[in-house]
Amino acid sequence: MRILRLPLLVCLLATAANLQAQSNSVGTIIFEPSLYSEGYTLVYPHNQPHARLIDACGEVVHMWTNDSLRRPGNSAYLTPMGNLIWAHRPASFVDDAIWAGGGGAVIEARSWDNEVLWNYTLNDSTGRLHHDFAITQSGSVLAIAWERIDSLEAVDAGRDPALLEGGELWSERIIELQPNETGGADVVWEWRAWDHLIQDFDSTKMNYGVVSEAPERINVNFGTPSSQAPDWLHMNSIDYHGGLNQILLSVPTFDELWIIDKGSPDNGLIWRWGNPEAYGQGVSGDQQLHYQHAATWLDAPYHQGSPDFGKIGVFNNRNPGATGPYSSVHLLDPTWNTEDSTYASEGNTYAPETFDWSWTAPVPTDFFSSGLSNFERLPNGNNLILGGRTGEIFEITPQGDTAWYYRVPIQSGQPVEQGTELGINANLLFRAVRYPEQFPAFNGADLTPMGPWELNPSPLPTCIPCEMEINVNAVNGAAYAEVTGATGEFEVTWMIDDVTLCTGDSLSILDEDACGEAVAMLVDGETITVLVIDEAGCEQSVEVTWIANSIAELNRSLRVYPNPAYGTIHLDGLNDKQVEIKLFSLTGQLVQSFPVVDSGSKRSLSIQGLPSGHYILRVGERHFPLIITQAR
Repeated sequence: MRILRLPLLVCLLATAANLQAQSNSVGTIIFEPSLYSEGYTLVYPHNQPHARLIDACGEVVHMWTNDSLRRPGNSAYLTPMGNLIWAHRPASFVDDAIWAGGGGAVIEARSWDNEVLWNYTLNDSTGRLHHDFAITQSGSVLAIAWERIDSLEAVDAGRDPALLEGGELWSERIIELQPNETGGADVVWEWRAWDHLIQDFDSTKMNYGVVSEAPERINVNFGTPSSQAPDWLHMNSIDYHGGLNQILLSVPTFDELWIIDKGSPDNGLIWRWGNPEAYGQGVSGDQQLHYQHAATWLDAPYHQGSPDFGKIGVFNNRNPGATGPYSSVHLLDPTWNTEDSTYASEGNTYAPETFDWSWTAPVPTDFFSSGLSNFERLPNGNNLILGGRTGEIFEITPQGDTAWYYRVPIQSGQPVEQGTELGINANLLFRAVRYPEQFPAFNGADLTPMGPWELNPSPLPTCIPCEMEINVNAVNGAAYAEVTGATGEFEVTWMIDDVTLCTGDSLSILDEDACGEAVAMLVDGETITVLVIDEAGCEQSVEVTWIANSIAELNRSLRVYPNPAYGTIHLDGLNDKQVEIKLFSLTGQLVQSFPVVDSGSKRSLSIQGLPSGHYILRVGERHFPLIITQAR
């Protein structure tokens, strides 16, 4: 992540107190660097025309701009080549023949530098692009489109006339767009929901039958009302699985997910899940999905090798609860039988029986978005969760800790000042997509932060550029650290070979504590690392050479040699023949005690078999640094 501005500085985890001290209401509200899944988040909010990549600190690192009179329609995705595929529409739709929430018009490809590469438009009296699309491995695009059906055709197909309003019905098509050489795209494949109907309303009309006996078909008289009466299915997401050549659809008015076989489109639905009542195999109490959004396969490269690879993630918007509706996110694991190319079922109901994994807020009703929204499982196992009605993006660890919390800082399409309290629907966001730091599109790309999106930003301590400096003065037997530019309180740690010697502003052999004992093992010319971490979590380190002449002065009456030593060490100048002699490790553990003997002023001690490294030899009250080596 390109968050920091100075070399040798690393943003570390801010303390809970620092986070709680923040009064941010928009932009990045929480950022825990040690928990965050490194990458950049693509946001394309409603009521404004542009798409932005943001970093963990909420700074915009790249932006694709559009005409001021365009609006999202609704998704945007990056390709590994660095191109942006996005959907947009005119800001005004008052004269459009077909309009409902999620309406689009154009699917377009832009280069990293915002050059238009190709586009395709469908927005007329026959149909309209809407909500979502999926990019295939071949570079084609699978898009959802409304298909207008007049009332006579609908009644002939078995639709109950009482369920027709406005003289028309909107069904759904899936069209595959292949970019052509003229800057447009050709429809090279399609699937129509209207070709796979069933109804038990009128035996004199087409499609008459029993849906429980033909679950691959769609009951033309089933479904809950959408925002517009003709909007019968209101598909709101699509995903493509290249390995299976299958298409996953979210149909919220049926409270179901559907899968179709792209290679055999005449087969209708090969799997459906979430509301078995929709195909005559249950009652309302069996329903598990409630106006869901953003159904996707976990089949990204970083999911391979994960136990969740191949599962389906979904955002469940409108769970009914005893104290009110709430939203949740889930993984579910349908079983594909390769032997007969079917999905497993339990009795007459498609498997699985229930969700494989679920998340709700600790108090479920604290998190609710009646529409939009999505969920992703990230490379490090975290969960990225968007509440679309409030523009709030959370990254939550498997343990339930919040690694990141960001709120889109706009109202009516315009940026707001930090501290602004936003209401519901003020900053609508259809989908948030996190791209890992290693995503191929970022290779060689300029991702220099351009500043936060909100006005008068107040960066978190973890996002403040580190300007700390350390000056260390070393004298015989002591060293002193002077720290400037730190944010709040700071801690100084003295280390050698990644082992902590002591903490504090100074290091001295004259200290009468454990610090002084640890220092006694240092030899003249030893390199010490001085590490400083301030209250904001910023870190800097420098190295200093230890000057140990004063240690030799303190111990001049007693010699310990050779040093480094192998096998045996010798002591010369013992004044106390009964002195206690012990050998300690660098971290203070007792390694060996030598027996007390009456042997005069000289003594030889065996250190045979001890591993190489730094040690402290304590002779009575005196300490001697000792290096032991395994080879002469």
